[in-house]
Amino acid sequence: MGESLAAGTIIERLITMAQGVEDTSTHILQVIGAGTPSPEVIEKTYRQDLIQFRDIVTKGKEGLLDYIANGRMSLIAYKEFYIEAALQMECIMSRLEAGTYRLLLSLSLEKSLPQDVLESVRNLLRELQRSSIALVDMLRASEGPVKDPVARRKVLDDRFEQVSESEKRADTVYREALAMITSRYANEAAKLVMLKEVIDSFEDSVDCAYNASTYVRLVGLGLLS
Repeated sequence: MGESLAAGTIIERLITMAQGVEDTSTHILQVIGAGTPSPEVIEKTYRQDLIQFRDIVTKGKEGLLDYIANGRMSLIAYKEFYIEAALQMECIMSRLEAGTYRLLLSLSLEKSLPQDVLESVRNLLRELQRSSIALVDMLRASEGPVKDPVARRKVLDDRFEQVSESEKRADTVYREALAMITSRYANEAAKLVMLKEVIDSFEDSVDCAYNASTYVRLVGLGLLS
C-alpha cells in the first residue's frame, strides 16, 4: 500500500512536469505566431516567461529527488525510470531555452528571419506539443489501481506510438530545414551556424520528449504486473 501511494505521488509530480512542457511549447508557438516576432518579444519570452515555466518542471524534479534523499523511494519499483523520465523532461526545458536564446541571437543578425525557417521551428514545436499531450495521457493512464489492464496497456501503447510518430516527423522537418539553411547561407557562416543551432535545439527537445515517453511507458507497463 505504501509503495502504491508513493508511486502515485511521483506520477502526480511527473504529470505536473509534463503539463509544464505542454504549456511551454504552446506559449512559444503563440509568441512566434504567423510572422516574425520582434527581438523584444523573444527576449521577454526567454528572460521572463521561460523562467516561470522552467520553475514548474524543476520543482517537480526536485520534489522527486527529495523522495530519494529521504529514503522514501528505496523500496519503490522502477525508481530509475521515474528519475530518468524527470531528467528527460528537464532536458526538454533546457533545449527550449537554448532554442529561444539562439532565436534571439539570430534576430540580432537578421531582423526578419526567413518564413520557412520560422515555419520549421513552428512545426518542431507542434510535434513537441503533441508529444507532451501524449505524455500526460500516458502518465494519467498509469495512475491509481489497475481496473482494466488491457485498456491501460492500449492507452500506453497508442500514446507512445503517437510520440514516436512525432519524433519521426520532427526528424524530417529538421533534415529539410538543415538542407535549406546550409544551401541558403553557404557564404554567411555566422547566420548558418546560428540558425542551425536554433533548429538543433528545438529538434533536440522533441528527442527528449521521446526519451521521456520511453521511460513513462516502461513505468506504466511495469505497474500492470
